[in-house]
Amino acid sequence: MSQYEILSLHIEERNFWLAVIVAIISFVSALVVYLDYRSRKMKERAEKSIQIAEKFAKEFIDSLSTILAFFNQTGLSEIINKVKFSNFFDFDNEELNTLFSSEDVSRYNELINKYDEKHNMRNLISETLNELEALCMYISTHVADEKYIYNSLHQQFLKSISQLYISISLSNTDNKDKYFTNIIQVFNIWKSKYINATNKEKNIKKKLKPKIPKIK
Repeated sequence: MSQYEILSLHIEERNFWLAVIVAIISFVSALVVYLDYRSRKMKERAEKSIQIAEKFAKEFIDSLSTILAFFNQTGLSEIINKVKFSNFFDFDNEELNTLFSSEDVSRYNELINKYDEKHNMRNLISETLNELEALCMYISTHVADEKYIYNSLHQQFLKSISQLYISISLSNTDNKDKYFTNIIQVFNIWKSKYINATNKEKNIKKKLKPKIPKIK
């Protein structure tokens, strides 16, 4: 092998290892950038979740408590509670008519008109839902991480939206242009999580419960 060929082999080998080193450095750099980006995004989502939880506690608890008290006092809750909240999915006219009788819906409207002649409660419900919709958008689009919010908010949220099922469904006459889609999406996510957690807890208690031997 000539001196030229030996030199060419050395150059090719050097270029090969140089390319390998550059590829490794590029990969590590990209990985570091990705991990840094992911860390920042996770931090931002966690911070947004805390902000949402604080906003919910400061701005929505009182309104939702007032709405729930109104529903309990006027008998509206009795109508809503005829159907288990686990059956609420689409929050539209079509589903409403399959879950509730026309008599129930008519009675619901009668009670609303009777006890809310000045529309104060209906305005409060509308304002609260519109503001909640904006808040839920952060959760449904994953700007905020719902797992950080769920534990502190799910009970009040699920209970309140369940009670407002008929009000929301009556406004959704067109499936192509539904209102409160983000609220509905978060409700279904949290409802499923709540039901799964409840069933899991029941199974654990069932396993831990001592078996009483049968007396022959």
